[in-house]
Amino acid sequence: MSSRIEFCKMDFLKEKLRSLDTDLILIVADLNVWSLYSKTLSLLNIDGKNVLLWKAPDGEKVKDFENLSSALDFFLSRNVHRKAHVVSLGGGATSDFSGMVAALMLRGVKWSTIPTTLLSMVDAAIGGKVAINSPQGKNLIGAFHHPENIWVCDSFLETLDQKEISSGAGEIVKYALLSRDIYAKIIPDVEVKSLIKDCVQFKEEVVTEDFKETGRRKILNFGHTFGHAIEKEYHLPHGISVVWGILLMDILFNDGKYKADIFKIIENLNIDLGESPWLNKEFPVENIMLYLRKDKKTTSSELIDLVVLKEIGNVEILSVSFSEIENKISDKKEDIKKLCSI
Repeated sequence: MSSRIEFCKMDFLKEKLRSLDTDLILIVADLNVWSLYSKTLSLLNIDGKNVLLWKAPDGEKVKDFENLSSALDFFLSRNVHRKAHVVSLGGGATSDFSGMVAALMLRGVKWSTIPTTLLSMVDAAIGGKVAINSPQGKNLIGAFHHPENIWVCDSFLETLDQKEISSGAGEIVKYALLSRDIYAKIIPDVEVKSLIKDCVQFKEEVVTEDFKETGRRKILNFGHTFGHAIEKEYHLPHGISVVWGILLMDILFNDGKYKADIFKIIENLNIDLGESPWLNKEFPVENIMLYLRKDKKTTSSELIDLVVLKEIGNVEILSVSFSEIENKISDKKEDIKKLCSI
């Protein structure tokens, strides 16, 4: 099971929607993206199509029950039918949310996505994981529902600020450590745009092999277990949180062996990482462990799957007890406290 992934110019997006096998298109668009691009894209007037638009609050704010109910009610009250096609226009949060709308509506309708951030282009829009958040944690309420089409247009990156670019590049750090080929392209110094296709192809190949994440797909969670906890605790951008999650895993399971390699990747991708939010402070062990215990990757009340780097391009999945993680954090307390971006 896989999506049709196309790299195209912005001018062709309207024609892509026109080619969908439906007379009803349901657009879920990030409010900020729509304000920037609605006139350029002109997606509300497509010959032979009835187009409905629901504007989504920007970023992670959209991923809650209130907005899910609002979007579903909006579309369902307008006589949606089984061949309706949802189209997401926005970043990773918008695609997560749009896919969830599509998965639930009429027990599942087709959907496609137009990712507009670097993070969504290289990661979030790929793979068919759809979700909203819970007060208990990120992406805890979700489903697997593949988009039919993923239309990648890197022109959207021109209106992204450095914070968003750095967050997207944070996911590329993950890919560089999972793939020797991607790592090799980054080390000589590289333009981020040129890596999008490599990351997309790597993730799509993994997802095609293991859609429901019972085996190899678990490697794509590298850095995310601690990353999601850090994101929740400190309200940092997702990709930046993932990088700190990767660095923490390196301290806890590799004694910092790959720190220099990781920072070289960060430098070559021009990521504005900033300092760790706990630099020279006590690491919030209790809160972090609370988030870990509620993570999707828990396999029992006392175990969680963690992705550990063995070498560049090679990782292993370990089932680790929460008590072992807590002991490792305690043992490496000083190293964690001093972890910084220099």
